[in-house]
Amino acid sequence: MAAATGDPGLSKLQFAPFSSALDVGFWHELTQKKLNEYRLDEAPKDIKGYYYNGDSAGLPARLTLEFSAFDMSAPTPARCCPAIGTLYNTNTLESFKTADKKLLLEQAANEIWESIKSGTALENPV
Repeated sequence: MAAATGDPGLSKLQFAPFSSALDVGFWHELTQKKLNEYRLDEAPKDIKGYYYNGDSAGLPARLTLEFSAFDMSAPTPARCCPAIGTLYNTNTLESFKTADKKLLLEQAANEIWESIKSGTALENPV
């Protein structure tokens, strides 16, 4: 709960941005999947990372993607929270440039907002 204004003993609840950490194992696994499984397929892929907010005060929460990101049933490390997402991997620079990144972000935001409004986010917060 956020502190009442003027209460010197408690801090205000504030937004803290994430710091991303893409492990070398993530890049290796993506390379293997791209070469052997996805090939030219540019369809979105579900991925799973995790975030940790137990570092010293002042350090941002770390959002980590590692080799297990493509295994949706992989366990989440102790004291970490799962972070489910979508990977968009294009085959060419042109495909990347022409992708409507704003629309992709809006679609994800709308999906999250609808989940909050419907109560689904409380039933399945992942």
